[in-house]
Amino acid sequence: MRQRSHPIRFAVLIALTAVLVTSVGGCASMELVEEEYDEELYAFIEPPEAVQPDSTRFLVVGDTQHSWRAEHRFWRRHNWATWWQLAFPFYQLTRVGNGFVGGINYLRQKPDLGSRERAAVRTAMHAATEEHEPAFIVHTGDMAAHDGRYAEHWHHFLDEYGSGEASLLRSYPFVAAAGNHDLTNDPNYGRPNYEAIFGADARFQTIEFPDAVLFVVDSNLIVDQESIMTDEQHKAAFRSWFVGDETPSWLERQLEAHRDKSLKIIASHHPLSTLSWHERDFRKDAYGPNLMDKRERLINLLLDHDVQAMLTGHEHLYERNQLTACRNDTLRTMHTVISSGGGAIVRPTTTAEEERTRKRHYASQGFDVTLQAQKSVYHYTWATIEGATLTLDTYEVDVSTPTEVTLLDHVTIRGDAASQACTLTESSSQ
Repeated sequence: MRQRSHPIRFAVLIALTAVLVTSVGGCASMELVEEEYDEELYAFIEPPEAVQPDSTRFLVVGDTQHSWRAEHRFWRRHNWATWWQLAFPFYQLTRVGNGFVGGINYLRQKPDLGSRERAAVRTAMHAATEEHEPAFIVHTGDMAAHDGRYAEHWHHFLDEYGSGEASLLRSYPFVAAAGNHDLTNDPNYGRPNYEAIFGADARFQTIEFPDAVLFVVDSNLIVDQESIMTDEQHKAAFRSWFVGDETPSWLERQLEAHRDKSLKIIASHHPLSTLSWHERDFRKDAYGPNLMDKRERLINLLLDHDVQAMLTGHEHLYERNQLTACRNDTLRTMHTVISSGGGAIVRPTTTAEEERTRKRHYASQGFDVTLQAQKSVYHYTWATIEGATLTLDTYEVDVSTPTEVTLLDHVTIRGDAASQACTLTESSSQ
């Protein structure tokens, strides 16, 4: 049944919300973490530059930011296009109530949804660390409650992950790949807040293992979802950090310096290879100029340097996909594991038609992307590097019983695997 719009209801709700917000104190203001809070709140263990043991385990989690009641309990279509609305018309009052309260909190910049889900994932992760101690924790981005320009939004994250006996931030080194909600493109508040907590060099860093290397990058410099940067700033940042023109970029220099490592891994917030909702980010002009071209050039760079895996977030679900392309008659493969079920309200999985459409976008650039696993659940991932082999075990978290986790996905990625020749079909498709 076609959903009917209710413009009058929305207009009245917004008007009432605005009046009430004004009466209860107005909107929040942007602040610097260093000015608002004592350093003790955000003094944590710095991540290592090198890990010596041949076998290393670390945890991966992403998208632990808060969600909005107004968005998920009122505004979205599924809240209204249900049989509940027909069978129990008064049920709409609960939606309106969520919209009213949620609208107030949104205008005040106080995220108000998802505490139970976030707590469940943290509890499950803490229980996991009691069985196996991680060398460090990789966060694939979106740590600030909603907007990294607000010190209070960082306080939520610091309080949840950095306080109490189960503090993960104070127990283990924390590797933080900046997410779009962390707003590191903003030079006045977002970036200073992120760097105050994680350090000035945290946005781009390298962690070495005996026969592997992990590169951490700030993908906000490519996909600028808040449209903060100018086109010229976009171009300069891409050349400086990702793919250079005449002068090699930071990433190109790092890849060349670690060419002897058999296993190479990238950690970032935005996935270059995804069949979920945010594949469309690279086709949005508002997010930056020539994003499809940048994606193609960056993927080609990673394939040419034998990067075998990407650990990412952003999608608010779990996904594993495999990207392949032919290079000089050799089949190159890159695995992407999207671990982004850390507490933000999860999104629906991809439909068959959406998958076909997104695969065509990659095929137009010479890449074949295959969906290996996908599920809309809360989760975390154990990563084990042993020599040149990366093993990823992802565990689904039941919000009602968070200490009882279920193995969701298992994959082994070998950095020293023998090269495969392209078949005729594969070669002709590039």
